[in-house]
Amino acid sequence: MALSEAEWASEFEPISRANPPRSGRELDEAQIPMTGPGADSVVCAPSDGDGVFGGSHTPAGEAEPPRQPGRNDRARSIVVLLPALNEEMAVGSVISRIPTERLRLSGYDVRVWVVDGKSTDATLQVARDRGANVYVQSGEGKGNGVRQALNHLLDDRGDEAAAGSRLFVMLDADGSYPPEDIPGFVEALESGSDVVVGSRFRGQVEDGAMTSLNRLGNELLNGLARVLYRVPVSDVCTGMWAFREDCVREFGLAAKSFDLEADLFASACEVGARMRELPVDYSRRIGDPKLVPLRTGLLIAWRLLTRRLNRGEKAVLPIPQSKIHFRGETA
Repeated sequence: MALSEAEWASEFEPISRANPPRSGRELDEAQIPMTGPGADSVVCAPSDGDGVFGGSHTPAGEAEPPRQPGRNDRARSIVVLLPALNEEMAVGSVISRIPTERLRLSGYDVRVWVVDGKSTDATLQVARDRGANVYVQSGEGKGNGVRQALNHLLDDRGDEAAAGSRLFVMLDADGSYPPEDIPGFVEALESGSDVVVGSRFRGQVEDGAMTSLNRLGNELLNGLARVLYRVPVSDVCTGMWAFREDCVREFGLAAKSFDLEADLFASACEVGARMRELPVDYSRRIGDPKLVPLRTGLLIAWRLLTRRLNRGEKAVLPIPQSKIHFRGETA
């Protein structure tokens, strides 16, 4: 069933939060126990782990993968991904602010994975002290790390994978995004969305959290994404996302650096994922920034352009909003 323009636009309407996020600086950093066997573990990427993420690889020796749950199956497991590079001052607070107990009382198994870009400080130790798992990536770059971690997790066909389609939530480990908002993202996924985008421009941006140059660059990239993909997205560069397992398995991610978010957005558009935007507040990051604005902006623009132009025959035609539909359904 095709979505009308009004229905598609409504997917990007912000919803109010029942529990406004508190600043991480006001919260204690007591360890929060994570559920599941594997907590407090460290996994290192294989030397060839920086390949293109596809998500459909079947481990050697496994004759047939288990059935993947459908979009209407209720998930029982949440995987929180925290990309980090030298974030010892922030990662502990971010992990502690994840409302694990609230999610557990709602029936979810919560697993936190810090995706480490080979930090040279105490990031790994702090993460483990807070009860998180750690995935140490091969090579450099945020995109490389997240793709490798997803490959590892999607190839891990344990009990949690068989029980139901997992929900993935990703946010930066620098304290700039509110972990307290994770339940709202989960609710949106359980309500039928495939991908949830946390929009800073629909929420509140703290003074000093974003420079004028960065704001201008973000607006230009948002405009480019809207023109190329005909989707009314307001924050294509946000660092807070959520997606269903059955959806991310269809993605063809290739980003190696800070173009990861553009790659996620382009992939979601390509597979016809149902997206929704939720407002998130954006705070000043803890510690020094890692990206170089101009170079990063050009990289993101290039990723948006190349993904749009490499989509084959259909890519040369604009995508009318009235033709956006559920995956697996015909227009």
